[in-house]
Amino acid sequence: MIRTVRTRYSRGKLEPLEPLDMEEGREVEVSFEDAPVADGERESLLEMFDRLRKSVPAEAWDDMPHDGARNYKHYLYGHPKVDE
Repeated sequence: MIRTVRTRYSRGKLEPLEPLDMEEGREVEVSFEDAPVADGERESLLEMFDRLRKSVPAEAWDDMPHDGARNYKHYLYGHPKVDE
């Protein structure tokens, strides 16, 4: 069975934020996704962009268009590209 449990990372350990119905000492496999900062703390816009930038593989940046500002209508709506 797959369950989602909120946890907090503290002192090198994941601590569940709710009771777990399982026997003591049971081994489980944990997968996690970085969640937005909670409890009133907010990630700055620059921190968010940096986190998102780091999530893109380095080689993928070479395939990104370099004329996005000039040709945004082409990339968003399919309009013809504007030449320089």
